[in-house]
Amino acid sequence: MTLAKPQNWKFSSTRGSTEWGNRRDKIRPRKTALLFLSGLLAFGPGALCEAEEKAGTSSESVISRIALGSCADQKRAQPIWDSILRSEPELFLFLGDNVYADTEDMDEMRNAYAMLAKHEGYAKLRDSIPVLATWDDHDYGVNDGGAEFPMREGAEKVFHEFFSTPADSPVLQRPGIYDARYFGPEGKRLQVILLDTRYFRGPLVPLPERGENGPYDRNRDPSSTVLGQAQWDWLEAELRKLAEIRIIATSIQFLPQDHNWELWENFPHERKRMLDLLGKENTGPVIFVSGDRHMGEIMELKTSDPSSPGFSVYELTSSGLTNAGGGMKGEPNRHRVSPTNFQKRNFGLLEIDWSTREVVMKLCGIDGEVVDEYTARLGN
Repeated sequence: MTLAKPQNWKFSSTRGSTEWGNRRDKIRPRKTALLFLSGLLAFGPGALCEAEEKAGTSSESVISRIALGSCADQKRAQPIWDSILRSEPELFLFLGDNVYADTEDMDEMRNAYAMLAKHEGYAKLRDSIPVLATWDDHDYGVNDGGAEFPMREGAEKVFHEFFSTPADSPVLQRPGIYDARYFGPEGKRLQVILLDTRYFRGPLVPLPERGENGPYDRNRDPSSTVLGQAQWDWLEAELRKLAEIRIIATSIQFLPQDHNWELWENFPHERKRMLDLLGKENTGPVIFVSGDRHMGEIMELKTSDPSSPGFSVYELTSSGLTNAGGGMKGEPNRHRVSPTNFQKRNFGLLEIDWSTREVVMKLCGIDGEVVDEYTARLGN
């Protein structure tokens, strides 16, 4: 689907191109159906062609089953891909920390991606369904990093190389990797918005003393940002487009307000701006999907909340595919509808019933067992 099965995969120096080593037939990598879920990767209509042929999925195909996950250390075993494949998704959302490459050396970062490409389970997945991807901090290049990272342009280039962004894609003409993808005809149209929460993000404010629920205070400087103005303008335009179901991918958690790790609430005015924008555009209920935390949970911002845009906003956090045990068991989260947070390896699953416009949000363990689920009601 996304790339031909790699053997000693390597990058050329030309942006957006790759080549395969130890192959007698010099297969060119397929153009991909990859997008960004917490930072976004754009593709023109032609980018999906070969993936569509491979997976039987096109931009007009109705998507009813989406798997998602984050935090996949390329140096660790990754048996969870087999469970994801058994769940029979039609689309996979890679939510960041797709590799762990905290480095300013772009060759080291390329090597990290090459190790991911060699994992058999991931190769099977990308050869069977479209994969839409975003980055978080460790595949961006620095822990908890933002706009200050000096190699952000280099990391962006490596990201596009690995995910084979077409040379004519508009995402290559602007900073950052945010984009959106649409599936299905009118009446069953799915919008997947992929946000870049790294490239433009302002400085984090450390607490005077790190607590058990994280190291960061709130940055209340109104000029500080998560998305940057250009991305905000783009997002507003995207939210005006027709879609019956909207999924917004953000590497860091959006809804929580009670912990002090990385999350949108590090910048309270930016979280408010997002909710205000959803209300202004009257989008109706949306689902955020996120990673980062090395644990999973399901949340709902209910209409009774003072910050509600006038309809429910849901979130499924799934982290991680290899790395788990983050946070504290039962850490505070006023918006959690899960019994507690799940601290073992996991992936997420969204099952869409188009007749009712209900989405069952599932959190699944490493063997595919459902450990938590909650129904999001997105109908009128």
